[in-house]
Amino acid sequence: MKIFLITIILLQILVSCTGKKIKSTSFDFILNEPCMIVNIEQDNTIEGTYLRIERAIKEDSVFIINLPAHFYLNDSNCYKWILGWGTNKPLYDAGVENLRAISKIDISNKKIILGKLLRGNGFPDINQRVVFWNTQPSGFVNEKKEPIINTKLWSKFNGKSISFSSVVYDSLLYKWVMIFNECDTDKISIYGAMSRNLIDWEPVNAGNPLLTANDFKNCIWAGVSKNGNIPQTPFVSDIIRYNNKWHMFMDGYSKDGKRNIGLAISEKSVIGPYQIINKPIISPSEHGSWNDKSCFYAKVVKYKDKFLLFYDGKNSEGNERIGMAYSYNLLTWFNYENNPVLEQHTGWRSSTGTTEPNYIEVRGDSIFLMTAGVKKFKMGPWHHYITNRMYLDKSGNVDDTQLGVFLSTDGGKSFVPHSNNPIFVNDYSNCFENEHLGGNIELIKTDTVDYLFYQAKSSFEQLKYNILLRTRKNK
Repeated sequence: MKIFLITIILLQILVSCTGKKIKSTSFDFILNEPCMIVNIEQDNTIEGTYLRIERAIKEDSVFIINLPAHFYLNDSNCYKWILGWGTNKPLYDAGVENLRAISKIDISNKKIILGKLLRGNGFPDINQRVVFWNTQPSGFVNEKKEPIINTKLWSKFNGKSISFSSVVYDSLLYKWVMIFNECDTDKISIYGAMSRNLIDWEPVNAGNPLLTANDFKNCIWAGVSKNGNIPQTPFVSDIIRYNNKWHMFMDGYSKDGKRNIGLAISEKSVIGPYQIINKPIISPSEHGSWNDKSCFYAKVVKYKDKFLLFYDGKNSEGNERIGMAYSYNLLTWFNYENNPVLEQHTGWRSSTGTTEPNYIEVRGDSIFLMTAGVKKFKMGPWHHYITNRMYLDKSGNVDDTQLGVFLSTDGGKSFVPHSNNPIFVNDYSNCFENEHLGGNIELIKTDTVDYLFYQAKSSFEQLKYNILLRTRKNK
């Protein structure tokens, strides 16, 4: 009887957590299109009713799917999308493991004709879950599929994984400059790349680091690895020019293992020389608070008469939320008293372990904040011992980082998600970005072309992060 009651309680909890929906809205942003469709509701804030194969004529590559009547795809846009399905094996069942191009779609008959195999093998089976992925989000195309930064040109770069912060124009150099770090390694320095056309990049400073761990040896907020044993620079997350000075925002570990946000200032070029401010500008709060372990990924923007800084705060349990701070001079910062300002973890971003802010834009009273999100696995004792389906049966960005956008109209105190989130995903059919997104995103708008820089992980050759570029011609 006790086991029966426990089972009933668990079932009730499970049912109560299923289909939970949050308020979302449609608003104008440079990235507006849906990029991942997993259910007939076409709503990624819930799991909903998954899209599945109902019938198949594999010899003709024809498949009948339980498509809704007002499906987003049609004959005019289906060429931008690909269809994915899993392997029915734990950890590899999200709908990115096997991919095919879509040749034709007939909504009235709920029929699609699949084309070239892009990843994996075979075709989806009857009743198998499928996912539609947008390979050209809001018209941004990846004309050059290879990474735009070849780390071999920086002789002291350690490893192959790269993380970038910002792309800015330096009028002193008459060139665009990208600041970046190593990542997925303990030896970390800060480097620069420069370009005249935003496409072809070459080393700054003869490929030598702009800042090394030795520059942070007297810094109290950064300069060592998480365990405190290995000297390293912090990660650069944003660069702002104000009062003819470059302000470089970074986050790193102090010797007590906590992660802090700090600042360095250059009065000349964006490539330095930099004066490192010895004290942190944002640090973890007292034990038991929402950000008592780490503060990182600062994104900064001018908003009316002050600057706003949004950052990822992590507590001792590993839960991440977004907080806000404000400043009038970029040097002294004050945390918003009602932090955190964004803590929605449901649907496509149901995991509480990822929430990094990665792009921010202001238009009038509106603040647009792009953040990362990850869908969590089916986990825990119930699925491990009762259903035996742990790490199975979920579609979409399961354990994969994708990006969504949120809107605030009250000065950053609260946010509402875009109804099409996530609005930017990696192209799983491109071997240079076939794992997931990560890190920052940078948008450069020109009269003729918009340039979108982003970081994505690849399993090609070895697991590593690359910097890639997508472009969109302006009409």
